[in-house]
Amino acid sequence: MPNRTSRINDAEIAGHRLQSELGRELRDARLARGLRQADVSRALRISRFQVSRTERGDRGSSGLADLARYGAVVGLKFHARFYPVGGGLRDAAQLDLLRRLRARIGDRWRWQLEAPLNIAGDLRAFDALLTRPEATVAIEAITRLRDAQAQLRAANLKQRDGNVPRLVLLIKGTQHNREALASAADVLATTFPLGTRATLAALSEGTDPGHNGIVLL
Repeated sequence: MPNRTSRINDAEIAGHRLQSELGRELRDARLARGLRQADVSRALRISRFQVSRTERGDRGSSGLADLARYGAVVGLKFHARFYPVGGGLRDAAQLDLLRRLRARIGDRWRWQLEAPLNIAGDLRAFDALLTRPEATVAIEAITRLRDAQAQLRAANLKQRDGNVPRLVLLIKGTQHNREALASAADVLATTFPLGTRATLAALSEGTDPGHNGIVLL
């Protein structure tokens, strides 16, 4: 499975590929309008060499603002955004939650941090994956619930796509998080029916909890 370094490398390769594709789109739009590189050069007040590098998608040739300005010259509107896939660096608070859980349940499980989904091109990862010969449990560590229902749905989707039988949400036990969970009680009743005590008891024994659960620590 890919590690963090390979995910970063894959992202870099994808970024360079996208830059090349955008350059081709700009070139095609320029030609469709009957414009020469010199025309774009004058409009943007840059050299023809820079125009050529942008169209080739050379590394480091253009920033996002440069691409947007070029697009405006040839009748294109530039739009880009990021979307969450997981697998990013875990913050200190998340790592602390995972350490506390491990100390609480002992060493009956084999632990893997940042366990990627075994899907080509999918950069999502579980914060931890606990395995024994007869059981597998994914862990998602959450320090703050910002949109509880949306975060729960995202976790369930990752569980489904990762084909993991059990998922435990490890949530920091703050008053805010407790109130957020209470507001999502209807969703929790069907998707994460086990509470802290039952989930910790099963994990401490090294057994399959039997259902998804939530642990507040």
